[in-house]
Amino acid sequence: MKSPLLQWLLFAAVAVPFAYFGAQIAAAPFFPSYSVLTTSASDLGSNRSLQPIILNVGALLTGVLALLGSVGVGWALPRIGAARMPSWLLAACVASIGLAAAWAGLHPLPSLEHDPGALGAGMFAAPFVSALVVWQTKLLRRWRWLFTLNLAAFAACAWVLSGAAGVNLQQYGGLAQKLAAAVCFVPPAAIAFLATRLLRHADGRK
Repeated sequence: MKSPLLQWLLFAAVAVPFAYFGAQIAAAPFFPSYSVLTTSASDLGSNRSLQPIILNVGALLTGVLALLGSVGVGWALPRIGAARMPSWLLAACVASIGLAAAWAGLHPLPSLEHDPGALGAGMFAAPFVSALVVWQTKLLRRWRWLFTLNLAAFAACAWVLSGAAGVNLQQYGGLAQKLAAAVCFVPPAAIAFLATRLLRHADGRK
């Protein structure tokens, strides 16, 4: 990879889920009666936490990393053979993840403005666009089954969170939210990681 800037931008994209879940791990000890089953990320940044700043700074860091990473994704994917439109769509999804995370960090619960609304719409499109990129890109196609399984996991999370599955979200809502975030955040980060490896390999052959 000849561009150090591109390398760092892709690193930012890869780091997004680590920052997001790392902030929750760091904030969990400061939330009274924390439970992985019932406590959501938003709870950890609310006034119910003894140190809400930990989660909220982590959310802002996640936002910055995702916004930087979106540039790297849009820049790198065409260089490994991905079509430009899906590449840009995935970059927009990563940017949406960043905007939603930053918004939530700046407007923690109990703020009525906590929900990022349309800013985070791309987050829910990320599993689909990630799968599209992988299926259409020759160098990534060997991983397509993993991204297809991720789509199934996303559908299962949506089924549970919608209430259609009959799962008691008061008892398991926190876990369902974490799993839903994972199936949205991890695929773009994985593609950024694979792009980093492919670009380094291409440079090594020159």
